[in-house]
Amino acid sequence: MIEKITHDSNCSASLYALPDLLPKGNFSKSHLYNLMARNCFPKPTLVLGPRFTRWSAEECDKWFANPTGWIEAQKANEAKGS
Repeated sequence: MIEKITHDSNCSASLYALPDLLPKGNFSKSHLYNLMARNCFPKPTLVLGPRFTRWSAEECDKWFANPTGWIEAQKANEAKGS
């Protein structure tokens, strides 16, 4: 059976590329990667090589809406997992 994949054009993009994130956050590529290394920004959802990396739009939008709250939630999740 073949599944049909539909795309809702009214829906926002589900993935962001690096060029989408940099102007949205007004920071450089190196700053973005520093934030990720410190677990202060969402990690990429999809990595298909060094030049194809995508982030979850939902996670990034949560971060842009409330960076401090997102970071605190991540730290709380890490504490629960330990």
